Amino acid sequence: MRLFRLLAVPLAWAAPSVAFRPPPSFPAGILSRAPADHASSTRLRALAPIDDVATLASSTLPLAPTLPSTALLEGAMSSALSSSIDVAAGILTSDNIKVAFSVATFFPQLPWLFLILLPNAGVTKKLLGGYEVVTLCCLVHFFIVAASVAQPDGTAPMAEFADVFDPSGDPQKAMVGMMQYPNFVSEEWSHVLTWDLFVGRWIWLDGLRRGILTSHSVLLCNLIGPPGLLLHWLTSIVTGKGLPGNEAAALEESDD
Repeated sequence: MRLFRLLAVPLAWAAPSVAFRPPPSFPAGILSRAPADHASSTRLRALAPIDDVATLASSTLPLAPTLPSTALLEGAMSSALSSSIDVAAGILTSDNIKVAFSVATFFPQLPWLFLILLPNAGVTKKLLGGYEVVTLCCLVHFFIVAASVAQPDGTAPMAEFADVFDPSGDPQKAMVGMMQYPNFVSEEWSHVLTWDLFVGRWIWLDGLRRGILTSHSVLLCNLIGPPGLLLHWLTSIVTGKGLPGNEAAALEESDD
């Protein structure tokens, strides 16, 4: 016991020097060198003072990607909107309204020929049995309306247009005055031609359903519109087919 106490004193005295003294084989100056691998860097970072942690992290770790700023997004959206407006302005022009006017005038004439000259042909039934041709005419009319609205003067002054429906004034004179505006003429002309074709197609379909000659009625409908429908009614009566019944009531009966 006394021997243990005698040995403990010199060991305790020598302990500090043993704890901090590098081994003889440890190269001199190695402690001042920077670590080469990530593990060494992590150990040094853990030993660094708290104030230097942020500096070390920013110098060794990649930064997270930053999102575009609000100003940048607004600029991109504004640029895209401006480009879209420029494209629309280049399409919705007066020159293109003139082109659409010609399309609205001449495109329906080919379907009319089929309806008048070849009412029972398979090509006519395939071409006009659906609504594709009429829908194309409607789209042409819609383009004229949209392009006219995009013009500085629009289709026509609304005040003058309102005079057409003013019973206390002179509606006919107001309508004549509206004809001085090219965009209004283009809109009205394509409007009339589209609905004439729609009605002429209906006359042809009714003739197919009930076995009635329709070429003369369809031709008149193409020329002056509503009188062609009247001629079809007259033809139906003369041939003993009569007028079409109440289609809504027929649908209700079929449902029952």
